[in-house]
Amino acid sequence: MKKNQLIRFAQFLRTGKKFALALIFILLAFSALYAKDATFREIQSIQMPFEATQKYYEHTSDFKFFLCSTKEEMLMMDGIAGKILWHINFEKEFKNEKFSNQFWNKTANVVLLFDEDTKKGVATKYFIDGKTGKQLWTSDKYVSDFGQYELSYGFSNYYDEETNSVLLPTKESVDLVDVTTGKTIWTKPINLTGKSKEFNCFIMNYYNLVKIVTGKEDEAYFTTTDGKEVTDIEPYFNKKKFMADRLHATIIDIPDKNMYVLMQGETNRFLSMVGTAMPKWKMYFKGYDAKTNELLWSKQYKIAYTFDMVDYSPLVKMLYSDGKLFVEHEPNLNNNSGLTVLNVDNGEMLWEAYFSTSEIKNSLTKVVLTPFPAPSPEMADGKTFVVNKIKNIVSCYDSETGKKLWDSEKYPDAQKIPTLIAADGLVIMVHGGDAIKCVGHVQSSGPTIYNHEYNNKDKYGIIAYNAATGKVVWSNETIGKEAKDNFGYVAGMELIGDKLFCATDKNFFIIEPKTGNILNSTPVSKEKLGDAWRMFYFPENEKIIVNCDNGIIKIDSKTAKVEGRLEIKNIPYFPPTYSLDVNPLNLYEDYAIIIDGDPEKFKFDKFASIDLDAMAVRGTDDAYLIFDSNDHFGENAEMFYKLEKSNFKIYKVK
Repeated sequence: MKKNQLIRFAQFLRTGKKFALALIFILLAFSALYAKDATFREIQSIQMPFEATQKYYEHTSDFKFFLCSTKEEMLMMDGIAGKILWHINFEKEFKNEKFSNQFWNKTANVVLLFDEDTKKGVATKYFIDGKTGKQLWTSDKYVSDFGQYELSYGFSNYYDEETNSVLLPTKESVDLVDVTTGKTIWTKPINLTGKSKEFNCFIMNYYNLVKIVTGKEDEAYFTTTDGKEVTDIEPYFNKKKFMADRLHATIIDIPDKNMYVLMQGETNRFLSMVGTAMPKWKMYFKGYDAKTNELLWSKQYKIAYTFDMVDYSPLVKMLYSDGKLFVEHEPNLNNNSGLTVLNVDNGEMLWEAYFSTSEIKNSLTKVVLTPFPAPSPEMADGKTFVVNKIKNIVSCYDSETGKKLWDSEKYPDAQKIPTLIAADGLVIMVHGGDAIKCVGHVQSSGPTIYNHEYNNKDKYGIIAYNAATGKVVWSNETIGKEAKDNFGYVAGMELIGDKLFCATDKNFFIIEPKTGNILNSTPVSKEKLGDAWRMFYFPENEKIIVNCDNGIIKIDSKTAKVEGRLEIKNIPYFPPTYSLDVNPLNLYEDYAIIIDGDPEKFKFDKFASIDLDAMAVRGTDDAYLIFDSNDHFGENAEMFYKLEKSNFKIYKVK
């Protein structure tokens, strides 16, 4: 298994490039800033011999190499040293007026110039050394795209260090090719049947696998290391059932066992669309050796689950803890969902429990599915804790036997349970939040219209349960008088050591978790920056950053005293529960990058760097820099570049 091959199969199958970019934009765009006098320090400026288009430029994360091109010419520069390494005019060098595509494998540092005459069925390809600009080899054997697969995906995203090779497609095969010499190491013929002569190729770098799907939906998996077909993976497509689908394969890594587990199963899209309760479907679990892809064990179980009605993503999750695989499956219309626990060494089922962390409601006019509004199970001290959204309780199970040990008292009804923490004999839960719903609107005529909706109408609060009994130890209701806070909003909560940090819309607290006693507090509202809506903890500096409607506040985590404030006008409101498992801010130990704009209108004006130590603006610049397929920030966002016609500049963010 190569370290440089860390792209997960599941992420690839379920996450597209455009979606990932949109998510990045949304997650970054949390504030607005108007500091006109602050500018960034320019550290490099390079004048190029041609004007680059927005489409053709890429860089390494440290700006060491920066590829810039048009259809007529190309150059490679060293952004740190501030010099052009090489420059090629395509007509002079290759007797070719232009190349419609340029692909760069950054790991191998090889550039592929590609031009294809689709009418004549011929192509010209040159492989260029990224360091020198010299031609390595040429070929007319390979093709640019077929079906959903693009040459750039295989060539640019896969590199085997041992064999110095990349994957390249022909009209009838996928080849592993030495990038320096062009020598074919192995070839995998693709059996194209029927009228369609197209096929899709999916590179699964993390597990050294390639998936091929032909135009007739015949499917094959094979290893990138030797090209051998892997026959024990169930095919995604199942033509025997009406409108039947296979669940997209999901893979979980088990590092301490040097293995991974692949999960696949069946769904039926038609039954889900018409609102019919689904039975338990077959679910396949296969354990593989992470280095050799050798099948270690294979099991099949029946598990009830459904999938998102908008994008058909299956509502099944895998978690790993202490030699056990916890499979969380979400409800069909019978609410027949819960948890299946497997022994990761052999795949044997240890126990099952039935509950639901999601909600589904249907009527004659509307079907509403709220997927995973409660967190996944928490494991601690030989116990497994789950939130049951159907009954509004927390349940505790023995992790070895599956015996239910207790059910808690009911918590207030909430759309979302953003946080569940199990530690030090306590189970602490935050309730309230913005839950994304997939809604099917039944039309009087025509098909049902599916879309995502979300709102924020919950009563927020905190409850601490005794981990041994499930009894309430304290809650925001019991500490509200001492706190002088009605907990109208919970902006964040973290258990750090023996202290609980909590920010509400009006205050920041340090709470003794076992008793609920408030050790220290500070009224955030006195800073006159509006309501707090997000809290971040930096352990190295022992500081808290709280984001408010109109600025940020720095708080000492020992004393709860405000150490500094920075007023930033017109911050768009982002509920903290919008995306709980992803940090929505580019925050570092001593600085932050923020984006000014309106995410709902997808309009952004400026970005800025904030010095969190001095609580001051380092600089601002136009936010248009981020609206391209290329990330304008370097590694750790310490630098950014601007490309203005033929002028290339690098600026220091920190």
